[in-house]
Amino acid sequence: MFTACRVSTSSIELDAPSSPEKPTIQRQQYEYTGAGRCDTTTRRGISFRADYVLLKDPTKASQIINDSVQALVRSSVMGWLDSAPDTRQPTDLAAAAHLFAADYRRLLKDVGMVGGCWELEIKGDTVYVGPQVLTIRMETYANTGGAHPNTFSTYYSFDRATGRQLRLSDLVTDTTALAPIVERIFRLKQGISEEQRLEEEGYFAETGRFVLPEHVGVGRKGLIFYYNPYEIAAYAQGPIEIVVPYREIKEVLQEGVL
Repeated sequence: MFTACRVSTSSIELDAPSSPEKPTIQRQQYEYTGAGRCDTTTRRGISFRADYVLLKDPTKASQIINDSVQALVRSSVMGWLDSAPDTRQPTDLAAAAHLFAADYRRLLKDVGMVGGCWELEIKGDTVYVGPQVLTIRMETYANTGGAHPNTFSTYYSFDRATGRQLRLSDLVTDTTALAPIVERIFRLKQGISEEQRLEEEGYFAETGRFVLPEHVGVGRKGLIFYYNPYEIAAYAQGPIEIVVPYREIKEVLQEGVL
């Protein structure tokens, strides 16, 4: 049993005028306080915090969404383990934090120098709640002794009626028709003309083709297309977020998304 942590919860009413019912959001806050916590004097140990939201309404769909969100947070922790993944998947956040701390100690013992404390912070919040769809954005900051810290965001959308996690194909009817619309807005935002080749301007494009990002979310004003560093450009370029207005994609938007 892992009890070395600080956990708190609080409930808030989500301002979602587009939703038929305002769901009650329960904020979850966790901080690792166990053995090996970051010591700012010796610069040894780990610092791990998580702040995310769950739905409080007692429906089966909400429980499915909550289970998915909690699994995603735990997965975010496990993704930063330096050693081979543990075959036992953690059942709660405290267990995941324990494995993260144990991995740090193993590396410190084997290498003897890990560049100071490891830091991991995960924040999750809603960006859209509609009659049919809920979209959550998770932001992760990680500093595990590399050349620089890493910060990236992920978007997850869920069907409010069933709790099922939605893919891009659940949001639009035709991704092939969608791509040039997103590319046009991408080029406009980045100041790239139609005549300029993306790869010649420093962007990653497979054989000159524009690639949609891995993470897409439903927003209030349009679909959100988010490129993390290294996904379409070098780290120095930073993240790139494109919001495509719904009027631009009304022909390919799946019925019932909004």
